[in-house]
Amino acid sequence: MTGIVCADQPVPAVPETQTLSTTTTADVVGLAMETDAGAWTLTNDGSSMLLLTYRDNVGILYLVDFPPEAWSQLIAAGGSYTLATYTGSGVDPKAINTMSIPTSLLNQQIAGVTPGQTWKTQTDALVAAGLFTGTTTQGGIHTGALNPNQVQYTTAYDASIVAQAGHTVLTKSMNIDTRNKVIGQSNVNAQTGVTFIATADGGNVVGSENLMIDGAGNTTSASDRMLCPFASQPVDVIPAYCNIVQAGSKYDLNVGSVTTNANNRFVGSDATNPISLNYAINVKPYGTTQGQFPAIGSTSAYIKAHIQESRGYNNTIIPTHWSSLTFTVPGTPLKAEDLVYNEQSSAQGTITAFNKVMAYQSGKSLL
Repeated sequence: MTGIVCADQPVPAVPETQTLSTTTTADVVGLAMETDAGAWTLTNDGSSMLLLTYRDNVGILYLVDFPPEAWSQLIAAGGSYTLATYTGSGVDPKAINTMSIPTSLLNQQIAGVTPGQTWKTQTDALVAAGLFTGTTTQGGIHTGALNPNQVQYTTAYDASIVAQAGHTVLTKSMNIDTRNKVIGQSNVNAQTGVTFIATADGGNVVGSENLMIDGAGNTTSASDRMLCPFASQPVDVIPAYCNIVQAGSKYDLNVGSVTTNANNRFVGSDATNPISLNYAINVKPYGTTQGQFPAIGSTSAYIKAHIQESRGYNNTIIPTHWSSLTFTVPGTPLKAEDLVYNEQSSAQGTITAFNKVMAYQSGKSLL
């Protein structure tokens, strides 16, 4: 199976990066065990936000209350605002409904206004006057709603092998690399090879492995995140998304040989490179100098995906009273795609061959 959708973008590596690698080899008659487990969350957002929310029928802040330089300053700092969607004669369509201000911006002078007026003095005044309510959202890794322009990923991996009453030959390599990666490279890469043959009644090898990637992102600009100079045409936007993909396998064999390969990539500086997850399993006969013995037992492999994407085109162009100047206001992301997929393959008995390869990619389409 191979799937590709569009919108996901990698998260740039943190300033300090790490690599973690292990290699395990074993040739055992008796009991052999191997377990692995890990989880990793990464976000591009290290700032907290002050969220101002307009209180109905109390007051409104208009775009014309601040000069264009102020709103440009807010957007450039990673802040955002939404417009009132109320109807009727009492509310101007240019009224601010919510405003997200990075806390790092609060003590800075508001661009284009009288010296001494900072974002903090103005927002404090709006809250004190009862026009807006103010709440601060956590920056960095956090639960709850994403901050404006935030992208956050979580990956998890677990595996277990237990072999008893038999001859086991095991090779396992595990590599985790938090640096930026490009196509063909991986942030998490696990490779496993095991052969087993029972030497006593009841001997078997039981194994399981699972790899997951879960990504969510708010709308961001393509020109800031993509190396290709044409990526921002015709629309300079990477739409919001929320995608999760899982893949893995299980097996329970009295005799046989199993190889698996699990890897993913979600850390990178260029959003031209798509997010990826790959998983493969191959169950085959047990080889000896006397010939091949078909695998005996059961095995299965699966992939599950839930893809949710927006288009990111629901922007609003707002005129102002400053000659021909306008504001482009990003709207609330509207879901334009919802895809749920599940697939599982299994075999039981005398297994001559069981091979399954699964691949997932998601990135901004340049077509």
